[in-house]
Amino acid sequence: MFSKVTKKFVAVALVLSLALATAAVTPADAAAKLKLNKKSLSLNAGKTATLKANVKAKFTSSKPKVASVSTKKAAKKVTVRALSKGTTTITAKAGKVKATCKVTVKAAAKGQVIYDLAKETGSDDSTGKSWRAPFVSNYSKATSSNTPFKYSSFAIWLCRATFYDPANGGVDYRGKKLHCDLSFKNSGKRDLPELGFCFNYTKGGSDGSYPFALHISEKGFSSAEGKKVAADKHHRHAKLVKAKIKKGKTYNYSFDFTIPADAMNGDKDSKTGLNYPIMFYLANLKDSSPYKVGDEVTILKCKFTVAS
Repeated sequence: MFSKVTKKFVAVALVLSLALATAAVTPADAAAKLKLNKKSLSLNAGKTATLKANVKAKFTSSKPKVASVSTKKAAKKVTVRALSKGTTTITAKAGKVKATCKVTVKAAAKGQVIYDLAKETGSDDSTGKSWRAPFVSNYSKATSSNTPFKYSSFAIWLCRATFYDPANGGVDYRGKKLHCDLSFKNSGKRDLPELGFCFNYTKGGSDGSYPFALHISEKGFSSAEGKKVAADKHHRHAKLVKAKIKKGKTYNYSFDFTIPADAMNGDKDSKTGLNYPIMFYLANLKDSSPYKVGDEVTILKCKFTVAS
């Protein structure tokens, strides 16, 4: 039989051994064992990879415009997103210990999908309307929503694809030939005289502001006026089509377009002062005001891939 003194001694010994066992692995010790599952990564712009650590660490990128990490909080893994051609170092830090991974970003690969409207998951915050196809936009004098296109709005439809968004860390597709497969229906009450699809960059290259990528017009581009349009710097790289957009009909077009490597959207957010991203849109053509109440366009397909 143990005496009371012996029992107390054993109890104290157990407490001490537990305490020592608990203290055996300190945060500093854990940090000293910090390792990453990869020492280097090679990605095409627009692609992602998962980087894992064996203990919680804070991850940073030395060049966040080349490749970014998904979180600034301590974590055991992050998603590395390749944004533009170049190299950067992803550093994981736990305590005073660091581990690094060199990331090489190559240009986006041929055939790589940039955006597909059929897979769109977002929606308009103000209306709750999904951006996924079929996207219906009708001409209206209403001012409570940005969905109807009207004289005071620049776009009938704005594609949510971004081709350069330095303010928010988007992928840089400037300088790459882009291929677009587009399908839309004239779901309005009359034939439409024209439609113009544009990019919204305002600086860079010699394309002028808001250059056309596809312009369809019943007037065509063989007349004197048409030749003037075709020669205009805003149409320098546009696909020009002579056609009336008949009501109830669906139209399919494909075209290639290269955004200049130095292109920039010079327009800025009035609250943040940051440049808006380069995007693709169906222009309202408000300067010539060819639309009327009752006109409506339904976007059925829009898919961008890297052409070369």
